[in-house]
Amino acid sequence: MKTITISLALSLASLASAQFATQVTGASADLTGSGLFNSPQAALGAPTRWYDAFGTPARTTPIESAFNVGLGGEKLLVTLNVGSFIELRFDAPVTDDPLNPYGQDFLVFGNAFYFGDPWPFENYNTTMVTGGPFEEPTRVSVSQDGVNWTAFTNGPYADTAFPTNAYLWDRATASWTSQESDFTKPVNPALAAIFAQGGMSAADVIDAYEGSGGGTGFDLADVGLTWIQYVRIEGVSGLAGGEIDAVADVNAVPEPASMLALGAGLLALARRRNQR
Repeated sequence: MKTITISLALSLASLASAQFATQVTGASADLTGSGLFNSPQAALGAPTRWYDAFGTPARTTPIESAFNVGLGGEKLLVTLNVGSFIELRFDAPVTDDPLNPYGQDFLVFGNAFYFGDPWPFENYNTTMVTGGPFEEPTRVSVSQDGVNWTAFTNGPYADTAFPTNAYLWDRATASWTSQESDFTKPVNPALAAIFAQGGMSAADVIDAYEGSGGGTGFDLADVGLTWIQYVRIEGVSGLAGGEIDAVADVNAVPEPASMLALGAGLLALARRRNQR
C-alpha cells in the first residue's frame, strides 16, 4: 500500500508540473530589463513562492510581490519593455474547458501588488489594502502551432490583477501557514474592482482568493480558439514594462463522477507499477 501511495503521489505531481510552461521557444535578442530580469527562462515552471528580499527570505503575497532573486540566487522574473517578447510552450494543449472556474483557461503571473498600510506588513489581519494593484499591463497572444498568433488586443493583459499569493494565512493565530495556495486556480474576476477600492485587510483579500495563488486569467473563447499550446508575451507601445513570473494552465473542476474515475484510474496505474 505504501508503494501504491507513493506512485499515486508521483503521478499527481507529474500532472501538476505539466500545468506550467516548460519551454522557451522564442525570445527577442534585446531583452532590456536589468541583469536580474533579462532571462526568458525565469518565466518557466511555477510562480515564485519565496524570494530573497536582499538577505531576508520573504513569501510572495498580494501586497509584497516577488523581486530580486530566489533563495538560491536564481532569476525569478523577466521584464518586457517595448520591442521585447518571450514565447513559451506547454507540454500539452491548454483547452477552453467548460469546467474551468470562471471560464478562465490559463493564468499569467507577474509581480503586480496591492498597496498596503501600515508598514512593516507583519499582521495581515490588521494590515489594510489601500488600493491598487500597481500594474504594468503587457500584451498577451496565443497560438496552436507557435507560428500563427492571436492577440488579446482588448485585454486582459499580463502583470495585472490578481497579484500572486504563495501561502494561506491563519487569522486565528495571525500567522502564515505552510499550506501552499493553488497556482492553477483563478480568482473570481469580479473581485478585481472590489479589491481596487481598498478598505479591506490583507487577510480579507487572501480569504477572498479562496485558496487561489492569483494570476491574471485568460479565456480562450475571447479570441475564438478552443485550444492553444503557446503563449507569447510582449511589450508594445502603451502595453509594456511588465514582469513575467510564470504561465499556468487552469485546473478544471471535475464533476464528482469524473473525480472518482480519475482516482480509480491513477490507483490502477499505481497497482500495475507495483506489480512489475
